[in-house]
Amino acid sequence: MFTVGLVLGAGGAVGDPWHCGVLSRLESEVGWDPREADLIVGTSAGAFTAVGLRSGISAADRVARFRDEPVSPQAAETYSRVSTEFDEPAVERDWRPLSVEMSLKALWPPWKLDPVRAALGVVPRGTRCGITSQKRMNELHPGRWTKMPTWIVAVRAGDGRRIVFGRDDVRGTIGQAVQASSAVPGVYVPAQVGEVEYIDGGVHSATNADLTATLGFDVVIVSSAMTGGSGLLGWVTNPLRTWFSNKLTSEVDEVRRHGTAVVVIEPHPDTLEDFSDDDAGRRRQAVRAGETAVDRLLETPTGVGLQALIQQGKHG
Repeated sequence: MFTVGLVLGAGGAVGDPWHCGVLSRLESEVGWDPREADLIVGTSAGAFTAVGLRSGISAADRVARFRDEPVSPQAAETYSRVSTEFDEPAVERDWRPLSVEMSLKALWPPWKLDPVRAALGVVPRGTRCGITSQKRMNELHPGRWTKMPTWIVAVRAGDGRRIVFGRDDVRGTIGQAVQASSAVPGVYVPAQVGEVEYIDGGVHSATNADLTATLGFDVVIVSSAMTGGSGLLGWVTNPLRTWFSNKLTSEVDEVRRHGTAVVVIEPHPDTLEDFSDDDAGRRRQAVRAGETAVDRLLETPTGVGLQALIQQGKHG
């Protein structure tokens, strides 16, 4: 049986529409339905995309929604389950550092130096609450968890450890996992599940593709809106994108060392920085950027190889 792992990375407000543009174009051009992925790993914005797919909504319907176009009857019925209005209620700023322990563990042996964790551990807590996102995801996918394997990545605020909802022995509904995975430090209040606080999975990695390394998939497809920059110039022009790009390179190397083919789809450096200030306009532009990235990929040997793998898998 031909198996595919799908990794959906972080990307802020444009991440979800970016992924939907990528996946819709892949399905139309390659003939692979991302809803059938044997595993979906979602981080931050990618967690929203993952839940949409596992709720049965096609990437094409997600794209239509972003473009204010009609969706299929099946998607309309699924969307009708969501009754909570989107809102991000503000809370009073708590000026205490988010997690001094996380900062210390990121700086001192035997822990590996991680300047992102170190810096974010001392920022004050955010002033926005993602509780409505939790509710809306629970309504979109009423079951506690998905039937097909779905891993949603967050970071435990107390010590900075990566936690994988859907894999690790942690409690929480699908909505709680998404809220945790997208709780950007300094912007959102940490998401609380039971007695434990969680923050954005992007604190560990924008992609977390290494989670697929030992699973033996035939191919892992990585959709990543926050990578695509590297080299010395990248550290000057966009250090965060370059940091995440270097991490993704290491993750991909690890997956490939285990004999799995990897296809990475990412924007040209700085493509997503010039978007409209209008939220709806930015989402539409992000969809188009994802589509364009796939068009470019399919003109390369990697894209041709992916098409061949998918067709071989369908007929093998």
